[in-house]
Amino acid sequence: MNLKKFQDFLEIQKERQLAMQELSAVLGVDISFSEQEVFDNAMEEYGKYLDKYVMKEVDSWMKSAFS
Repeated sequence: MNLKKFQDFLEIQKERQLAMQELSAVLGVDISFSEQEVFDNAMEEYGKYLDKYVMKEVDSWMKSAFS
């Protein structure tokens, strides 16, 4: 649907990964995410976004169809 929105979520997850890597260096313990986890987290957020978007569109359609 909206590839730009997925790219936004992926960029957020990549920034989160960098922060986790920095924290890992400070703590001396690796708490960062794998590349797959970064991608999976972005997909999960994108899925939530799509669910909300579809529900909003359906609700709007239902209101206009039955008004």
